[in-house]
Amino acid sequence: MNVWTGLATWASGALSLSVQGGYLVFIAMAALALPLCSCWTNRLWDYAVPIVPAVILAMFAVVWLVMADRHGDIASVFRLVWPAMMLAPALLVLLLFPPSLAWLWSGLSMGGIYCGVSSLVQRIVLDHARVSGPEPLHPILFGNFSLLLAFFCLAGLGWAWHQPYRIRWMMVLLAGAAGGGLASMLSGTRGGWVMVPFLLAVVWATYGRGFSRGFSGGLLAGILALASLAVWLPQTGVKERIDIGLDHASRYLHGERGITSGARLEIWRGAALLIAERPLQGWGNREYRRGLERLGSEGRVDPDVARYWHAHSDLLDAWVRRGVVGFLALLILYAMPIVLFWKGLGHRCPARRALAACGMLLGVGLFGFGLTYSYMVYPVGVALYTSWLCIFWGFYRSPSLAE
Repeated sequence: MNVWTGLATWASGALSLSVQGGYLVFIAMAALALPLCSCWTNRLWDYAVPIVPAVILAMFAVVWLVMADRHGDIASVFRLVWPAMMLAPALLVLLLFPPSLAWLWSGLSMGGIYCGVSSLVQRIVLDHARVSGPEPLHPILFGNFSLLLAFFCLAGLGWAWHQPYRIRWMMVLLAGAAGGGLASMLSGTRGGWVMVPFLLAVVWATYGRGFSRGFSGGLLAGILALASLAVWLPQTGVKERIDIGLDHASRYLHGERGITSGARLEIWRGAALLIAERPLQGWGNREYRRGLERLGSEGRVDPDVARYWHAHSDLLDAWVRRGVVGFLALLILYAMPIVLFWKGLGHRCPARRALAACGMLLGVGLFGFGLTYSYMVYPVGVALYTSWLCIFWGFYRSPSLAE
């Protein structure tokens, strides 16, 4: 069974961004193994505390379902949040049958490598302006989740350094990091690039204290050189995307209000106006669109805002649809990795320190990405965030972790 959970863990990294529906493989494989847990009923109480985070994830799903029921949206919201309700049993399976960490790091590396190779094929062979993954991974989702894979691989270097085959593991993880970073760059996802300094800060907080000043200076210079190269090489499209974003923001702030000059800013303004009208209970899915149409007909926002089905901000979208309770539930969801893994950044065990870094990267990354786009309105966003959180936590709390 440890091999089965290992394969499930591997799939969470390797298949989530490469195969349509791959982000559900871990949950499905864990569910198939659940009946075997009845054979270890005498040990279940030992895992009561470790599975508390997964129970909180299920409570988040229940809160959103309750708020959705007030607006007649319970069916659509259930399709969105059901993966979060499955993570408690999935985490229990992972704790009862803990696989080797090699499954996790190899899966994350393979996922990053695939993203990089796929992006090169799309850009060079297929001549796509912005690369993407299988449905529903459009460029924004694909680019930012690829960026997370890249940083997960970087976090894993601390574990790899203490392995018998350290050079091979470090090469594989660096290849995964390079592939994920390349996919992010070619996806043209500006919101992800803004978060890179914050993600680097998490990695630095994990490992930076062990670096000499000379090495730290050289590392910083190398990062700046790579960033400059990415911006100024026209083939990457990075500079073009940045220029477009700055131009739109400047035009919007100088009074040219509308979708053509600042789509996100106008969408955020519409969401904020609706929140002000109904801050406690929210509007639900259907009434949210009708509310935007009404604001457009009244001339308070650009009428084209109603064409966008979400608020392009996780926190704003949660508040405007689910009310203040749904908003607070999402805040708790984002805070969970910080609470669970913060102290682990200085853990003596290299494996646990690397896992803590991954948990922190997940929380910081998705929170930052979600400031300028809505991820928790997609099943893939909910499933990947909750699955990766439980996988990192399951390994982190595993009593058998001795690698």
